[in-house]
Amino acid sequence: MDGTPTRLLLLSLAALAVGCTTPAQVERLEAELRDQHDRLTAQAEALDSARTERDALRRQRDRLLAGKAPVVHPEQADLLARVDQLAINTWMTGGQNTDDSPGDDELVVLIQPRDADNEPVKLPGTLEIRLSDPAAPAGSDPLGSWKFSPDECRQRWLSSMLSRGFLFRLPWQTPPTRDRLLLHARFDTTDGRRFDADALIHVRPPASDGDGDQPVQTSNEPPPDGG
Repeated sequence: MDGTPTRLLLLSLAALAVGCTTPAQVERLEAELRDQHDRLTAQAEALDSARTERDALRRQRDRLLAGKAPVVHPEQADLLARVDQLAINTWMTGGQNTDDSPGDDELVVLIQPRDADNEPVKLPGTLEIRLSDPAAPAGSDPLGSWKFSPDECRQRWLSSMLSRGFLFRLPWQTPPTRDRLLLHARFDTTDGRRFDADALIHVRPPASDGDGDQPVQTSNEPPPDGG
């Protein structure tokens, strides 16, 4: 703290002691002392206020970091509010044969976040896809499991005259031996909501003769789309 008020007080006392000051000079010195005191008090109050605001901001920052609050960009807020459900487009989802060998080689999946009017919405989020055999014993491993980040989903957005949604081409992780499979999708939005969808789909098991029930042998090449 500035020592000016103390110095002025000492000077005024010294002047009074030697009898070389007038009443007017004493009043002026007292006025200067009061002004200095008022300024120092105002500065101290401003400093206390700034410290209080700083501490409040630090507490807010710590709460956000501890809770890992998701960041939602302004341009995404309307889309987040609009999404009402998740759907698997069964017209464009199923097995696909990419070569001359009998049976399908990959799974094509079209996932659609939809609004209340059932319209597809391009929304950022994390997507998990799980393929299983509904006839398999309980506790069996899935035939395939894939996970995609928001950026990976964005890169796979399809917008055409036929449909819109996230389109994935997924080579078999475990080749199916039956023609009816269960597909499950889970979508986590960037604002923390979760949507699930299930669908029974039709495929032609690889290297089968078309009846969908014979075990087959295929290669185990890693799938390029999320393995």
